[in-house]
Amino acid sequence: MSRSVDEESKGHPSNDHPPYQELAQPYHDGPGYSNKYNPAYPSSNKLPVPTTENKPSNTFCCVVLCLMVALIFGAVLLSLLLWFLVGSVVPSFEIQMFSIPNFNFTDTKLKANWEVRLNIKNPNRKLDISFDQTESSLVYKNFIVDTSLVDSFQVERGEEMDMDTDFFVPASDDTYYSTTEAPWVKDMLEERRKGSMVFEVRIIATAAFMAGEFWRRPTTLKVACVELKVDFPAPTGGGSWNGDKKECMLFH
Repeated sequence: MSRSVDEESKGHPSNDHPPYQELAQPYHDGPGYSNKYNPAYPSSNKLPVPTTENKPSNTFCCVVLCLMVALIFGAVLLSLLLWFLVGSVVPSFEIQMFSIPNFNFTDTKLKANWEVRLNIKNPNRKLDISFDQTESSLVYKNFIVDTSLVDSFQVERGEEMDMDTDFFVPASDDTYYSTTEAPWVKDMLEERRKGSMVFEVRIIATAAFMAGEFWRRPTTLKVACVELKVDFPAPTGGGSWNGDKKECMLFH
């Protein structure tokens, strides 16, 4: 008797269908897939990540740079704070005296001197004004006749003081200006004969507003005292200012 087909197939399994446990594992390739069956293809999640270490020198430079920026920002902020809290008002200048005690002309040569007194007021209630260098000039028809330097001084907050300065023609006592040496002498002598002359005093001052010893703001003050008319009552001798145009103009 012949055995059935089913019985033969049970005793002799077919080679076309290998057992399940002997089947090859499926191949998967792609990021994030962990192949535990093949160590030659490790999971991408377990790949070593390169790390970089900060060098000490770079860290130190960053700290120094941050400190410098913080200091500069703090200084600017402090200056702005003081400016808004304190503020500053420019001083006022006023002519108190302007005279020509001596005015002599002999043999086309001139010798004269001018005496000037200015009053300086500091209107600030919280700031002192220090005048470090002050140069004043006597001007006649846009010609500088003489210049004078004044020693440093200080005007306290809310106070005022007088500043005296003198001008000479010539600057040395042993010589005289000649009409050929100065282009303005001829016009000055002509006006002297008519009985009056008009002058101008200009001032350039290097000053500073100060709040104690910790805050100081330097500035340059340019002052012009114009139309100072001097009358000569006699044909010879000096003259005196008529008292007009006391207030001086301030330029920035």
